[in-house]
Amino acid sequence: MTSPAGPPPTGGGSGEQKRLRLLAVTACPTGIAHTYMAAEKLAQAAESLGIDMKVETQGSIGAENVLADNDVKQADGVIVAADKDVDLSRFAGKRVLTVGVAEGIRHPEQLIERVLSAPVHGEGGAPRPPRPVAARSGASGTRH
Repeated sequence: MTSPAGPPPTGGGSGEQKRLRLLAVTACPTGIAHTYMAAEKLAQAAESLGIDMKVETQGSIGAENVLADNDVKQADGVIVAADKDVDLSRFAGKRVLTVGVAEGIRHPEQLIERVLSAPVHGEGGAPRPPRPVAARSGASGTRH
């Protein structure tokens, strides 16, 4: 029996193969069509590759299929396909790939491949760069 080519299975080295578990969050500013289209395409691509995936949507009616702490704990990686801010702090210690929502619609298989080599998200909000302080305060930041 042949299976479709996909990411290599992960495992503990004991000969037992663990099925890859990925999470995704999809969101766009209006949250009507693209949020759900990206969620559907990512879920379909994962299924075709034999990968477990749970997708949280942040649409016009709020968050649906919300990722539980246990989902995050067991995940091998997280794809965030969004055109609005998504809180990444809950994904600390996980590989996180952040792209626009259109990428989730157009290239879901490639995102699944890329998330396996994505940077690990840090506790302090890394890898997202900080916003400039001067833009908020108008001061140089040397005097209080």
